[in-house]
Amino acid sequence: MATFRIMSYHINGARNAAGEIAPELCAAVIREQQPELVMLQRIGSPIGASSAELLAERVGLAVYGTDLEGDCAFLSRYPLYHLQEFQLGYGNYCLQADLDRDGERIHLFNLTLSWDLRQRREQVKYLVNSQLLNNPSLPCATIVCGDFGLPLWGSGQIPLHEHLRRASFPVWRANFPSKIPLWGRDRVYLKGPIRALSGQVVMSGQARHASTHLPLVLTVETRDTRQVLKVKKSTRVTSKQPTPICG
Repeated sequence: MATFRIMSYHINGARNAAGEIAPELCAAVIREQQPELVMLQRIGSPIGASSAELLAERVGLAVYGTDLEGDCAFLSRYPLYHLQEFQLGYGNYCLQADLDRDGERIHLFNLTLSWDLRQRREQVKYLVNSQLLNNPSLPCATIVCGDFGLPLWGSGQIPLHEHLRRASFPVWRANFPSKIPLWGRDRVYLKGPIRALSGQVVMSGQARHASTHLPLVLTVETRDTRQVLKVKKSTRVTSKQPTPICG
């Protein structure tokens, strides 16, 4: 089993709640929570002040992904592999990667969806196809984080819940808008042998000012589903490099 701390954070181009470019505030919020993996949404700005590289340097994590305005990116303490970006249409993206931790592999999906109901339906339909969330070549524990648009049922939300389960934490999920949180617009979904042990919406004064979205922080744990088989002792010895397996 592997246990680690993750954060999902829509940084809104590093614009604070007043609309000012202030990436140092987002960096301070991340440092305070000490996550091992951060899934950033809406990075970049017209003046380049919210670069993911800048945030990574200030929080002491490695950055994975592009640095284009509106994109998603990962900040991680552990190496990530097989990075791929998918365009969901209408200016929204999904960044996929694999994380190997303690010999186990976890599939990561970091995304933004549209506010528009019709557009979101189309995006969810694409997400749950065999190329992404239901790809048979991705059998391991899966974490899906990001901005899922308005929290209305229908408009793609029901099909999404048929394929994923929403993390049981945080219990209080409202995180948008940051000054007076009314909706759980940013979410964490799980699939496969993984569960949330605890979680919260970060509601500090600093977080309320740093972005229009409050970040979500969760502690997650993979579950070992391997079966132990008894085998006969053998005098033959083989040498083989260990490879990541699903929990």
